[in-house]
Amino acid sequence: MKKNMLWIAIAALIFPLLARGLWFYRGIPNRPEIGTPDYQALTISQPPLETPSADEVIDQINGIVLLDFAHANQYQPPETKSLQEAIEKRGGKIETLTDSTLLEYKLKYASAYIVISPSYMFSADETRIVKAFVNRGGRLLAFTDATRGAMYYDINGNILNFPDTSLINPLLSAFGITLNNDYLYNVEEHEGNFRNVFFDDFGKNELTFGLKRVALYGTHSVKTSSGLILLRGAESTLSSIDDAHDPDEGGAALSADGNVLAFGDFTFLTSPYQNVADNATLIANIADFTLGGKQIITLANFPFTFTQPVLQVYRTSEVRMTAEMTAALSGLQESLRYVGISIEITDEQPDGDALILGLYTPSDELLDYVKPFDIELDDNEFINVPGFGEVGRYGNALLLFNANKKGNTITLLADTPEDLIVLLNTLASNSLSGCIQQGDIAVCSVGYGGSYSDGSETETEATTEPATEEVTPTPGG
Repeated sequence: MKKNMLWIAIAALIFPLLARGLWFYRGIPNRPEIGTPDYQALTISQPPLETPSADEVIDQINGIVLLDFAHANQYQPPETKSLQEAIEKRGGKIETLTDSTLLEYKLKYASAYIVISPSYMFSADETRIVKAFVNRGGRLLAFTDATRGAMYYDINGNILNFPDTSLINPLLSAFGITLNNDYLYNVEEHEGNFRNVFFDDFGKNELTFGLKRVALYGTHSVKTSSGLILLRGAESTLSSIDDAHDPDEGGAALSADGNVLAFGDFTFLTSPYQNVADNATLIANIADFTLGGKQIITLANFPFTFTQPVLQVYRTSEVRMTAEMTAALSGLQESLRYVGISIEITDEQPDGDALILGLYTPSDELLDYVKPFDIELDDNEFINVPGFGEVGRYGNALLLFNANKKGNTITLLADTPEDLIVLLNTLASNSLSGCIQQGDIAVCSVGYGGSYSDGSETETEATTEPATEEVTPTPGG
């Protein structure tokens, strides 16, 4: 009996376990094969790349390009490597501007001025200097980027974003170009990201020669009132401002005079994006454009008005080599040495770059130098100068600039040798301060006019005039 009870107890213990096992584990599991991707067959989408030809023949253009770094520009020098290399391959030289006070001086000899994403505003005087540079034939290139902008904090600690477009537009407005504070995007066709936009519709210009497709990365839209849109996006390329497509806007624009180029993107110049699509060809075209600017030499370019290593100084017979004149010419010689020009005093009329020193007194020696400007020298108190009218001879001096195939000539005219020395000292400062320039003629103040008086003569006369003695009448008696 006890033995049966034992078996019953064992069965009661084992049976539930066996029943559960048979219920939940019905035989050997046969798991189906799980499908996985064929990783070996997968390929990562790559943008079209451009490899420059090793045997490409590049024309040597030469020139000096000024790269702005004086306005807290938001880039690092290595980021401009692709453009710098393209410029240097063409014989160009890059100079970096770190002091804005040197802008006017350096633009006198530069072929182009490049501004990249500034954080500081250009002053009114700097804008005037750049505008005059472009009017003389220099090239201006402006690059902005929607991914770069200045960030400030107000007195309450709130973040204030200041885009680079707000800082560059005052400089570009004089040339009919505006950059919008937005970014272009395309969700249908792009280079890996909707803000990496392809452009395949180009304005007809040397800058777009050889292009089939270029890619810009986070670009502002650019518009121009009178110039040419160089890069136009597809209809699916929209602006972040209104999510709409504007055919009159694009990724880059050229001014009407062909001297100002503006891009809404800067990233396409950096590695590795410079080799995507036809970006390398575009950069090469930009380098050609940069060095293609040739300034029209005027008096505003002084001391870079001369193109030869030796400047011949010719004095008319009325200008003597006094100690004061020697000192003035010595100062000018020292100043010109910094730009690679030496001075040579000559007694014969020069052939080449020349500096002519003369007085207002009529002279056959000056006839060939003043005749092209329709100026007649006489003994009158005023001289008729085209564009200026009658100019007083006393206290005023004239600069006449004439450029020809043999060389460039500057003629200095004044009423006295002392006034001529003052003018030479002004030129030795490498500037035309105190001068009004108009075309190839400048009128400079070097003293006082003939009618100038400080009042001392009147006072002297007043003090020396004899006093009238008052007569006291004799009383009658």
